[in-house]
Amino acid sequence: MPSNLVTLPLPFPEHIRQRTGTVVDVLTDGTLLVERDGVRLRCKRAFSCLIDPIVGDCVTLSFADTAQIFVLAILERSVRKAARIGVDGELVVEATDALRFVSNGRVHVQGRDALKLESGQMEFSAELASIAVGDAQLHASRLRVLGQALESVFERIVQISKKTFRTVESVDHLRAGHIDYSASESVRLHGRHAVLTAERLSKIDAEQIHLG
Repeated sequence: MPSNLVTLPLPFPEHIRQRTGTVVDVLTDGTLLVERDGVRLRCKRAFSCLIDPIVGDCVTLSFADTAQIFVLAILERSVRKAARIGVDGELVVEATDALRFVSNGRVHVQGRDALKLESGQMEFSAELASIAVGDAQLHASRLRVLGQALESVFERIVQISKKTFRTVESVDHLRAGHIDYSASESVRLHGRHAVLTAERLSKIDAEQIHLG
Protein backbone atom coordinates (compact mmCIF):
# COMPACT_ATOMS: atom_id res chain seq x y z
CA MET A 1 0.00 0.00 0.00
CA PRO A 2 1.44 3.44 -0.85
CA SER A 3 2.95 5.23 2.12
CA ASN A 4 1.11 8.48 1.30
CA LEU A 5 -2.30 6.85 1.78
CA VAL A 6 -3.82 8.66 4.73
CA THR A 7 -7.09 9.02 6.56
CA LEU A 8 -8.03 12.66 6.99
CA PRO A 9 -9.63 13.84 10.23
CA LEU A 10 -13.37 14.36 9.97
CA PRO A 11 -15.55 16.35 10.03
CA PHE A 12 -14.13 19.03 7.74
CA PRO A 13 -15.07 22.70 7.77
CA GLU A 14 -18.22 23.52 5.82
CA HIS A 15 -16.33 25.34 3.05
CA ILE A 16 -14.39 22.21 2.05
CA ARG A 17 -17.14 19.60 2.33
CA GLN A 18 -16.94 18.93 -1.46
CA ARG A 19 -13.76 18.73 -3.53
CA THR A 20 -12.54 17.03 -6.70
CA GLY A 21 -9.97 14.31 -7.18
CA THR A 22 -8.67 11.67 -9.58
CA VAL A 23 -9.27 7.94 -9.25
CA VAL A 24 -5.93 6.13 -9.14
CA ASP A 25 -7.09 2.62 -8.20
CA VAL A 26 -10.20 0.48 -7.71
CA LEU A 27 -9.80 -2.19 -5.04
CA THR A 28 -11.40 -5.62 -5.16
CA ASP A 29 -13.96 -4.70 -2.48
CA GLY A 30 -15.11 -1.69 -4.52
CA THR A 31 -13.18 0.88 -2.50
CA LEU A 32 -11.88 3.75 -4.62
CA LEU A 33 -8.47 5.31 -4.11
CA VAL A 34 -8.77 8.96 -5.10
CA GLU A 35 -5.80 11.28 -5.22
CA ARG A 36 -6.07 14.95 -4.29
CA ASP A 37 -3.13 17.28 -3.72
CA GLY A 38 -0.73 14.32 -3.67
CA VAL A 39 -2.72 12.45 -1.03
CA ARG A 40 -4.61 9.21 -1.71
CA LEU A 41 -7.97 8.88 0.00
CA ARG A 42 -10.10 5.80 0.59
CA CYS A 43 -13.54 6.55 -0.84
CA LYS A 44 -16.83 4.79 -1.34
CA ARG A 45 -19.04 5.28 -4.37
CA ALA A 46 -22.28 7.04 -3.49
CA PHE A 47 -25.47 5.09 -4.12
CA SER A 48 -26.66 7.74 -6.60
CA CYS A 49 -23.43 7.48 -8.64
CA LEU A 50 -24.62 4.80 -11.05
CA ILE A 51 -21.66 4.80 -13.45
CA ASP A 52 -18.73 2.74 -12.19
CA PRO A 53 -15.63 4.95 -11.80
CA ILE A 54 -12.40 3.78 -13.42
CA VAL A 55 -8.77 4.80 -13.06
CA GLY A 56 -8.22 8.30 -14.41
CA ASP A 57 -11.74 9.62 -13.77
CA CYS A 58 -12.10 13.10 -12.31
CA VAL A 59 -14.69 12.78 -9.54
CA THR A 60 -16.50 14.89 -6.97
CA LEU A 61 -15.74 14.02 -3.35
CA SER A 62 -18.06 14.58 -0.41
CA PHE A 63 -16.64 14.97 3.09
CA ALA A 64 -20.02 15.68 4.71
CA ASP A 65 -20.20 12.24 6.34
CA THR A 66 -18.09 12.10 9.48
CA ALA A 67 -17.14 8.45 8.92
CA GLN A 68 -16.79 8.04 5.15
CA ILE A 69 -15.66 9.97 2.08
CA PHE A 70 -18.03 9.47 -0.85
CA VAL A 71 -17.57 9.80 -4.60
CA LEU A 72 -20.70 11.66 -5.66
CA ALA A 73 -20.26 11.88 -9.43
CA ILE A 74 -17.87 11.45 -12.32
CA LEU A 75 -17.07 14.86 -13.77
CA GLU A 76 -14.76 13.84 -16.61
CA ARG A 77 -13.22 10.72 -18.13
CA SER A 78 -9.82 11.14 -19.73
CA VAL A 79 -9.87 7.90 -21.73
CA ARG A 80 -12.42 6.78 -24.29
CA LYS A 81 -13.85 3.71 -22.60
CA ALA A 82 -17.30 2.21 -22.23
CA ALA A 83 -19.35 3.62 -19.37
CA ARG A 84 -20.81 0.90 -17.14
CA ILE A 85 -23.90 1.41 -15.01
CA GLY A 86 -23.53 -0.87 -12.03
CA VAL A 87 -25.78 -1.37 -9.00
CA ASP A 88 -25.92 -3.92 -6.21
CA GLY A 89 -29.19 -5.83 -6.39
CA GLU A 90 -32.20 -5.28 -8.62
CA LEU A 91 -32.54 -2.26 -10.93
CA VAL A 92 -35.92 -1.02 -12.20
CA VAL A 93 -36.17 1.64 -14.93
CA GLU A 94 -39.72 3.01 -15.02
CA ALA A 95 -41.30 5.83 -17.02
CA THR A 96 -44.85 7.20 -16.88
CA ASP A 97 -44.68 7.78 -20.65
CA ALA A 98 -42.56 6.41 -23.49
CA LEU A 99 -39.15 4.84 -22.83
CA ARG A 100 -36.60 4.69 -25.65
CA PHE A 101 -33.15 3.19 -26.05
CA VAL A 102 -31.36 4.72 -29.05
CA SER A 103 -27.92 3.78 -30.33
CA ASN A 104 -26.02 4.75 -33.48
CA GLY A 105 -24.28 1.38 -33.29
CA ARG A 106 -25.24 -1.99 -31.87
CA VAL A 107 -27.58 -2.76 -28.97
CA HIS A 108 -26.80 -5.89 -26.96
CA VAL A 109 -29.25 -7.20 -24.36
CA GLN A 110 -28.07 -10.18 -22.33
CA GLY A 111 -29.76 -12.13 -19.57
CA ARG A 112 -27.59 -14.88 -18.11
CA ASP A 113 -30.56 -16.77 -16.69
CA ALA A 114 -33.59 -15.57 -18.67
CA LEU A 115 -34.90 -12.74 -20.86
CA LYS A 116 -38.61 -11.87 -20.78
CA LEU A 117 -40.49 -9.39 -22.96
CA GLU A 118 -44.11 -8.68 -22.04
CA SER A 119 -46.47 -6.17 -23.65
CA GLY A 120 -50.02 -5.73 -24.89
CA GLN A 121 -48.68 -5.16 -28.41
CA MET A 122 -45.25 -5.87 -29.88
CA GLU A 123 -43.70 -4.82 -33.19
CA PHE A 124 -40.42 -6.09 -34.61
CA SER A 125 -38.84 -4.54 -37.71
CA ALA A 126 -35.43 -5.22 -39.26
CA GLU A 127 -33.78 -5.27 -42.68
CA LEU A 128 -32.04 -8.55 -41.82
CA ALA A 129 -32.79 -10.89 -38.91
CA SER A 130 -31.00 -14.01 -37.70
CA ILE A 131 -32.33 -16.17 -34.84
CA ALA A 132 -30.48 -19.18 -33.41
CA VAL A 133 -31.98 -21.20 -30.54
CA GLY A 134 -31.66 -24.70 -29.16
CA ASP A 135 -35.35 -25.48 -28.55
CA ALA A 136 -38.20 -23.10 -29.41
CA GLN A 137 -41.94 -23.18 -28.67
CA LEU A 138 -44.57 -20.84 -30.12
CA HIS A 139 -48.11 -20.69 -28.71
CA ALA A 140 -50.53 -18.52 -30.69
CA SER A 141 -54.31 -18.54 -31.12
CA ARG A 142 -53.82 -17.37 -34.70
CA LEU A 143 -50.66 -17.25 -36.81
CA ARG A 144 -50.36 -15.52 -40.17
CA VAL A 145 -47.16 -15.47 -42.24
CA LEU A 146 -46.79 -13.38 -45.40
CA GLY A 147 -43.77 -13.31 -47.69
CA GLN A 148 -42.43 -13.66 -51.21
CA ALA A 149 -40.43 -16.85 -50.70
CA LEU A 150 -40.25 -19.57 -48.04
CA GLU A 151 -37.44 -22.12 -47.75
CA SER A 152 -37.22 -24.71 -45.00
CA VAL A 153 -34.82 -27.62 -44.46
CA PHE A 154 -35.63 -30.25 -41.80
CA GLU A 155 -34.68 -33.85 -41.09
CA ARG A 156 -38.23 -34.61 -39.92
CA ILE A 157 -41.56 -32.77 -40.09
CA VAL A 158 -44.65 -33.78 -38.09
CA GLN A 159 -47.94 -31.91 -38.60
CA ILE A 160 -51.25 -32.69 -36.90
CA SER A 161 -54.42 -30.76 -37.72
CA LYS A 162 -58.18 -31.19 -37.92
CA LYS A 163 -58.52 -29.66 -41.37
CA THR A 164 -55.96 -28.62 -43.95
CA PHE A 165 -56.63 -26.43 -46.99
CA ARG A 166 -53.93 -25.69 -49.52
CA THR A 167 -54.19 -23.79 -52.81
CA VAL A 168 -51.43 -23.67 -55.41
CA GLU A 169 -52.13 -21.38 -58.36
CA SER A 170 -49.39 -22.64 -60.68
CA VAL A 171 -47.33 -25.82 -60.23
CA ASP A 172 -46.99 -28.17 -57.26
CA HIS A 173 -43.95 -30.48 -57.33
CA LEU A 174 -43.34 -33.41 -55.00
CA ARG A 175 -40.24 -35.59 -55.16
CA ALA A 176 -39.89 -38.49 -52.72
CA GLY A 177 -38.43 -41.97 -52.42
CA HIS A 178 -41.73 -43.44 -51.19
CA ILE A 179 -45.20 -41.86 -51.02
CA ASP A 180 -47.96 -43.33 -48.88
CA TYR A 181 -51.43 -41.76 -48.79
CA SER A 182 -54.12 -43.42 -46.67
CA ALA A 183 -57.72 -42.27 -46.10
CA SER A 184 -60.31 -43.88 -43.82
CA GLU A 185 -63.14 -42.83 -46.18
CA SER A 186 -62.64 -41.62 -49.75
CA VAL A 187 -59.83 -40.40 -51.99
CA ARG A 188 -60.49 -38.24 -55.05
CA LEU A 189 -58.01 -37.18 -57.73
CA HIS A 190 -59.42 -35.00 -60.48
CA GLY A 191 -57.98 -32.99 -63.33
CA ARG A 192 -58.66 -32.01 -66.92
CA HIS A 193 -55.94 -34.47 -67.90
CA ALA A 194 -54.61 -37.29 -65.72
CA VAL A 195 -51.62 -39.49 -66.46
CA LEU A 196 -50.51 -42.43 -64.31
CA THR A 197 -47.29 -44.16 -65.35
CA ALA A 198 -44.94 -46.71 -63.85
CA GLU A 199 -41.65 -48.14 -65.05
CA ARG A 200 -42.43 -51.73 -64.01
CA LEU A 201 -45.81 -52.33 -62.38
CA SER A 202 -49.15 -50.54 -61.99
CA LYS A 203 -51.72 -52.22 -59.76
CA ILE A 204 -55.35 -51.43 -58.92
CA ASP A 205 -56.97 -53.61 -56.27
CA ALA A 206 -60.54 -53.29 -54.98
CA GLU A 207 -63.77 -55.25 -54.53
CA GLN A 208 -65.24 -53.32 -57.45
CA ILE A 209 -63.50 -51.38 -60.21
CA HIS A 210 -65.46 -49.06 -62.53
CA LEU A 211 -63.82 -47.58 -65.63
CA GLY A 212 -65.62 -45.11 -67.88
